[in-house]
Amino acid sequence: MKLYSSPVAPSPRKVLIFIAEKGIKNIEVENLDIGKMEHKTPEYKKIAPNSRIPALVLDDGKVILETTAICRYLECLHPKPNLFGENPMEIAEIEMWYSRVSFELMLPLMHGFRHTHPHMSALENQNNEFGLAQRELAVKSLGYYEEVIGEKEFIACNKFSYADIQAVSSLQFLVRLNKIDINDYKNLSNYINTIAERPSFSV
Repeated sequence: MKLYSSPVAPSPRKVLIFIAEKGIKNIEVENLDIGKMEHKTPEYKKIAPNSRIPALVLDDGKVILETTAICRYLECLHPKPNLFGENPMEIAEIEMWYSRVSFELMLPLMHGFRHTHPHMSALENQNNEFGLAQRELAVKSLGYYEEVIGEKEFIACNKFSYADIQAVSSLQFLVRLNKIDINDYKNLSNYINTIAERPSFSV
C-alpha cells in the first residue's frame, strides 16, 4: 500500500498518527509538495480526482480517499489497538465526538484560516467576511470544549481513540493559524499537551 501525504497538512498527519498507533509497517508514504501544487497535477488527479490529500492506494490499485475512511479501512485490517470502539456504545460515542469536533471546531477554524490567511489566497477564492465570522464561531466552540474537556482525560469513552486524534491534531494546526492563543484555554491546552506526548504524535 502507498499513502500520499504532505508534511504541512493536518489531514494526512491524522492518518500517520493512526498508523503509528497501530504499529503498521507495510505502508509506503509519498509526500506531495502542496506549495508547488503537486496535488493538482494530472498524474495525481488520476489517483485523487478531487486533488485532496491523503489518498491510500491499495496493492490491487484501488484508492481510498478521505481521512476517516482510510483509518476505518486500516482498523479493519489491524483491529488492535482498537481506536473506533469495541461495542455499540463505544462506536456511537467515538463517532459522535469526532463528528462534533469536525463540524463544531475543525470546520470553522479551517474556514477562518482559509478565508483570511494571505498565504491561502492562491488556493482559495477568499471571502474575508465569511472567514472572520467562522473564526468568531470557532472561538465560541473553543469556550464550549474548554468546559467539556475539563471533566475528562479523553474526549470519548475514557480511552484514547480516533476522536482524540481528530481533536488534537486539528487544534494543534488550526488554532495558531487563526491567531488564537490556545493558552487562553487552560483545560484544552493541558489536554492537547498530554495527548501530544504520545509517541505517535511525533510523526
